[in-house]
Amino acid sequence: MPAADLRAVMAADPGAVFETVAAEHDVAPLAVLEAMPEGMARFAPGEMLADAMADIAAWGDVTVIVHTADGIFEFTGPVPPGKEGRGYFNLSGRSGFHGHLRPERCAAIAFVEREFMGRASASVLFVNSDGGFMFKVFVGRAEKGELRADQLKSFRRLAGQVCEATEEA
Repeated sequence: MPAADLRAVMAADPGAVFETVAAEHDVAPLAVLEAMPEGMARFAPGEMLADAMADIAAWGDVTVIVHTADGIFEFTGPVPPGKEGRGYFNLSGRSGFHGHLRPERCAAIAFVEREFMGRASASVLFVNSDGGFMFKVFVGRAEKGELRADQLKSFRRLAGQVCEATEEA
């Protein structure tokens, strides 16, 4: 699908599920993300994965989503700190969210702010080298469903720090 057509699709429904649009138009989710209306997505290089994860570990409870063709898996809670070792970025938790990421597979990190299902949404999407999503981290919500102000501030600060070099290039 030509990029202009995909931009029109996303302009008409910027809250669409990236993976659904990608499947419908036979493109990678990254192509859908790149077709977002101006100002809704900012990009940082994948090499910033460890820095981004270290920052996110200080945010408190967030929602981590892994979306595959077979299901959508969600975890709400804190992201543990991690460190690189033996070719992985190892999330050090023993319970709750933990695991091992392959940092060389992270091609880009996207910071997305948009309305999703009628509510403000802010998420960090880790894009793999195939143009798919490794996982997504969503800013948490306060009691009445609004985005947590402290996390939104941290999200925007982190986006400014890690996207700055890419945007200046």
